[in-house]
Amino acid sequence: MFGSRSRHSHYQQTNRSYYGIILLLAELSRSSHLPPITLAVIILNVLIYFDIFPLFGLSTNLQSVCVSTHAVLDQGDYMRILLAPLFHGDDMHLYYNMASFLYKGQQLETLFGSRYFALILVVLTVSSSLMLVILGQLASSLLDNPEYLFTCAVGFSAVIFALKVITTHYTPNYNSNSFLGGFIPFSTKYAVWVELIVIQLITPNVSFLGHLAGILVGLLYINGPIRYVCNNLYNLMF
Repeated sequence: MFGSRSRHSHYQQTNRSYYGIILLLAELSRSSHLPPITLAVIILNVLIYFDIFPLFGLSTNLQSVCVSTHAVLDQGDYMRILLAPLFHGDDMHLYYNMASFLYKGQQLETLFGSRYFALILVVLTVSSSLMLVILGQLASSLLDNPEYLFTCAVGFSAVIFALKVITTHYTPNYNSNSFLGGFIPFSTKYAVWVELIVIQLITPNVSFLGHLAGILVGLLYINGPIRYVCNNLYNLMF
């Protein structure tokens, strides 16, 4: 997620570049298996980025769709909970998110089936945005810093972090070791936490709270509560 923590910032997408889209097309062309829901979500995000999907030109003014504690709780703009994950700051933001989502979607949609995977995506999208709102409130109170109320984020990466937790949980090497930089060992099940820190160090303008929200939602899925909701919704619907 791209994030801004200034209540006075103007979060706007200006010149759209095609470079990230070309890279994404290359990733798709190299994929031998493109599950339908995964592909549909990628196409939807690309269409929204280029204002082809009819969302009233919102992608040119990201400040009107980004999700924050202030916008949701104080202003009552609940549509941001659904809209913010579908918008991206620039073409490379879109590329990195969709390339990562492609890998996770291929694994999880094959594992769960398309209908259940589609349901999971909806639940994770809503849950991740709500978790960001909660974390903003907690951070503001605990750190006595009201700027966290205005942490405003867009992008699919919170959902991707949630999917990463779930993907890692279902991989055969869940309890094996990985190596950071080729020589620092850590358990694979903690890889998402390592990535959270590394990404923040490399790209400090990304939304730390947004990524953290995704991780917590993923943990709530693999440990029961959100999975229970998904399973019951699935049984009711199908």
